[in-house]
Amino acid sequence: MTQPLLGTLPSLDSLFESFRFQIDVPCDHVPLSGLPGTVRTGSFLFAKPVAHVREAVEARCSNRVIGGFRVIRSAQWMKHGLLPVYAYDLVHIASFFAALVPYAEHERFETVRGGAQ
Repeated sequence: MTQPLLGTLPSLDSLFESFRFQIDVPCDHVPLSGLPGTVRTGSFLFAKPVAHVREAVEARCSNRVIGGFRVIRSAQWMKHGLLPVYAYDLVHIASFFAALVPYAEHERFETVRGGAQ
């Protein structure tokens, strides 16, 4: 199995300082997609990467600009109770395996569909 850049982490909180739902990109935040409720009428989910995550991911992106992160439900990883997180650059030239988090993170976002975290 391919190993992610940042390894296996205990939660999405290890990757991101904060999560915000809004229509415009908040300062220092990037889109986070693939979790339940990440796209709502009039808003999208944005996350602010923690400093060491931002640095590691920017180093792999074209022009050092992060386009966003996406979580993918993958049968390969779900059988291990894990959820892969991918990062991509702004112009979608590069997309790479950033981290693994527990599958419970997907379920966590299912329970907060109605409100921001």
